[in-house]
Amino acid sequence: MIAEPMFARVKCLIPTLAATLLWGGQARAEDQTPAEAPASEAPPAAADVPATPASADQTATTAEPTSITEQAPALSDEELLKQSQAETIEIFDERPDKPFDRDTDVRLTGDQLAARGATDLGTALSLLPDVTVRDAGRGGFNIDVRGARKGAVTILIDGVNVTDPYYGTFDVSTIPITDIVQIRMSTTPQSPIDGPGGPGGVVEVLTRDAIGEQMIIARATGDSLPSVGVTGTARIALKKYLGLRISAGGVGGARDLELPMNAAIGEERHSATGSTRLEYRRGDARLVLDGFLDSRHYISPPSDTTSSSILMVDRETSARVSTKGDLRRGKLQLQAQGWVHSLNRRSRYYSDPALTTQAQTEDLEAMRIGGMALATHPIGKDARWAVSGSVDRDNARVAVLNGSVSKGDVTMFELAANLQYEKKTVRIDAAGGAALPVGVGADPWPEGKLVVKWRPRFGPLEVSATAGRKGRVPSLRERFDLTTGNPALGPEMASTGEVRASYDIKDRIKLEVAPFYKRTNGMVRVSLDPADMGKLTNLGKLSIYGIDTQARVEIIPNLWVGGAYNFIKAHSDDSGDDPLDRLPHHRGEAWVQGSPIDKLTLLARVRYFGDSIDKAMNVDGYTLLEATATAPITKQYLAVLRVEDLLDVQPETRAGYHTAGRVITLVLQGQWQ
Repeated sequence: MIAEPMFARVKCLIPTLAATLLWGGQARAEDQTPAEAPASEAPPAAADVPATPASADQTATTAEPTSITEQAPALSDEELLKQSQAETIEIFDERPDKPFDRDTDVRLTGDQLAARGATDLGTALSLLPDVTVRDAGRGGFNIDVRGARKGAVTILIDGVNVTDPYYGTFDVSTIPITDIVQIRMSTTPQSPIDGPGGPGGVVEVLTRDAIGEQMIIARATGDSLPSVGVTGTARIALKKYLGLRISAGGVGGARDLELPMNAAIGEERHSATGSTRLEYRRGDARLVLDGFLDSRHYISPPSDTTSSSILMVDRETSARVSTKGDLRRGKLQLQAQGWVHSLNRRSRYYSDPALTTQAQTEDLEAMRIGGMALATHPIGKDARWAVSGSVDRDNARVAVLNGSVSKGDVTMFELAANLQYEKKTVRIDAAGGAALPVGVGADPWPEGKLVVKWRPRFGPLEVSATAGRKGRVPSLRERFDLTTGNPALGPEMASTGEVRASYDIKDRIKLEVAPFYKRTNGMVRVSLDPADMGKLTNLGKLSIYGIDTQARVEIIPNLWVGGAYNFIKAHSDDSGDDPLDRLPHHRGEAWVQGSPIDKLTLLARVRYFGDSIDKAMNVDGYTLLEATATAPITKQYLAVLRVEDLLDVQPETRAGYHTAGRVITLVLQGQWQ
């Protein structure tokens, strides 16, 4: 066997975690008050749950956002010194001295994620009814938003696009939950001011600042698959204006993957992840250096109904380094950032479950390098302008067993301008730009986004209307893969319109309705023409329309009920209805959350997924039931018990692939200051 011992990388993290726990156990504990649940799609966080301290990275989501022209000034040197000495400073929305307000909305906070037992970004996003988290064909998990996938949904980690440089996707299971402070989202296209790509939406993840009071969060998880995991985050002040945050985690799994004819194979999953942030803040200046490293080994779940080759990812290493600087000169705010991403992956294909006959190998080396600069300045009392420029270059080399080598590269430039206006009950955000691809054989194209929000001065109603046009170039894998790639693929373009109405009565009653319509051209998918032999192709013009709805009501104190319903339908001008795989027309959920006894919160959630099509084969709909129990053991320790697929349905989520069925997960978390 080529695989390393299953828990080798987890074991190497145990001494680090033990030292973290020992240090944290001696640290000073503070009384903690849970943050109020934001107006998001997920159920509210459990009551009496230890909350993340309101420090430089914590947000009070119930507060009104600051005016676009009257943003709070940067922290003074004296305030920063007090902060580094453990004085709590509360910040609303995002850092008050942020140079630009992105048009995403708060969906989940770190407190809610802890209370719901989320273990990584993937399980966190699965709590949102308008996001579909699905297993990727080569392992890991990707997300869909209203039919958008394959890199059409941008994932931003602290403002940096983390889509990998070859596949054009991002494995959402690689971000540990202890790093996450807030998840924000937009179901409409990314604004041109944020750079290229993102025609299908934006998920923005804010992680903990390095500046702030000393703190430690450690978490251990175990489930019935079986698998075990540990994660930890620590923050400490190094000097007067300098702070450090370090995070580490590891997961090991020993699940038996089912094969046809009652056979099975072990998944041999183990991974280790580490990240660090070094942050300097003094007056109006801020400089941040981020590093991330993830190494993993696993067997991609094969079909359990049809004999097929078995893919072992023998080694996958992802690394990212990024830096960001903020500076203020009078009322002019400047921001610059740069990044380098690398991906190295060795894939081995076997024709037998014993992994003795190797049919193919694939060695991948890919890199992304890029940067962005932004300037913004108020116009009078009610408006603000911003301009940005960004460049992003991806290149890759793939070699296979027979000696064939595939190479490719693409460079994207984006120039954009933005104007924000806010007057009493109206807010307008308009952006326009131009995308300039190099190395794709495509002409530049214009992009734009307009968001208008209206909130009556008195009343719980808010209405917003959004229109946008955005595009993306095909990923390097979509163009240059030796098996399915198509160098002739063109850009994917999408024009989107959405109206969203929200009715919120003091967070006790929340109703939301969001009808939408998208017109796409060039969406990439596998060709159904046998003559193309599984090659990728650009679809013609598609119409995608639907509606997202949700509601939650507090029946009595500490008893909530809620639900959501999502309808979507796609139609091709060329081939008719249902041109997209794994896109059920109907999805829905209902949940109830309450505290039958003090210090114990229970949540039951039922989810429904309608019928869908996968590679011209019908996939039946299914219903899943899950339950979560949350209990703070002490002020510092929290326990969460979660059961997924409680009735052990084991649904077929794509043709020939079934889920693991009932999974019981226990999460233990400690937090010290």
